[in-house]
Amino acid sequence: MKSIRQFESLIDQQWVAISLEALTEGYLARLPHAEMKLDVAVLGKGHYSLLMEGLSFDVTIHGRQGHYQVTVNGNAFEVVLRDPKQLRHLAGEGVDEDGPVSVSAPMPGKLVRLLVAEGDSVGEGQGVAVVEAMKMQNELKAPRAGIIEKVRVAEGQAVNGGESLLTIR
Repeated sequence: MKSIRQFESLIDQQWVAISLEALTEGYLARLPHAEMKLDVAVLGKGHYSLLMEGLSFDVTIHGRQGHYQVTVNGNAFEVVLRDPKQLRHLAGEGVDEDGPVSVSAPMPGKLVRLLVAEGDSVGEGQGVAVVEAMKMQNELKAPRAGIIEKVRVAEGQAVNGGESLLTIR
């Protein structure tokens, strides 16, 4: 049985699907427009040697719960990952089409802007709130058309990952 992990990563303020498949030797990483074989050697806790397409990279990773500081050959990056399987229950999947649906924070951060108010009409995919995490802003979108029934947070408020920000009916 193949071991495949699925993630989403915040890249240029967009969530991008990534899969990582364990091979007999190394891994196969798949992104929307690229596929690459990776050979990884563990050098120590959070320290790796990565070989990709004939190029060698020295990688250190520090962090937890989807927020990581990654250094590649001396260049530092902030990386945010989430497991879409763990977020399904937060996005209202399986909710009756006519029942309320919640828009939840995908990660801990700060609500920097509410784009709607209670009673507003929204279309599916319309931006409803902006959450900032690790100096990156993420616009949350309405999962379906409806009316904003309840807003549970205020601008500037700290929010937890999975916390319901508002409800659409």
